[in-house]
Amino acid sequence: MNKTAILIVEDDPLIAEDIHQTLLENNIQVAGIAYTKEDAIEILETKKVDYVLLDIQLANKNDGFEIGKLLSEEYFIPFSYITSFSDTRMVAAARSTKPSGYLTKPFRNRDILIQIEMGLDIAARTQKAMFPSLTVLNQNTLSDISAREYEVIGELCKGKSNVEIADTLFVSMNTVKTHLKNIFFKLDVKSRTELINKVNN
Repeated sequence: MNKTAILIVEDDPLIAEDIHQTLLENNIQVAGIAYTKEDAIEILETKKVDYVLLDIQLANKNDGFEIGKLLSEEYFIPFSYITSFSDTRMVAAARSTKPSGYLTKPFRNRDILIQIEMGLDIAARTQKAMFPSLTVLNQNTLSDISAREYEVIGELCKGKSNVEIADTLFVSMNTVKTHLKNIFFKLDVKSRTELINKVNN
């Protein structure tokens, strides 16, 4: 059985390594550690990532929000912010990017594990549901889902990352992202969780 793969995006090497060790000690795979936005995107494009732990401020810039927006709108990967900021303005800005959680520093190691567990829980439970046929699915769409898009939905509902879907269907990451954007529009959903819930209900 494949381990859950976590991407850590944190510009403080000591905090990043502490999270890294916590995950390894709990048998959780680490897809990589990114200290910058560019590092994070490179890992997202090349490796299996199931969840992201994301610092808001990277190198004194709020690049975390830009990464969060990408995770929600292009990669469709759940994530939690880890940050020192807890003011109303910052929380509102974070909420607009649709994270699965928000942790303020300093936090306990167990808090990290809880964030990941809760973020992945809905997807894990919905995988057990009956998957509808393409004909049934197209009864409730804005426009018809194609056969290829249906394959992408099936892989997504199995909990696969964008990288894994690309490998399974022998297509590029950009093709997967294009399919997902079209699927989200046709099903009128904004996230992986919404998509899975809609498909399985």
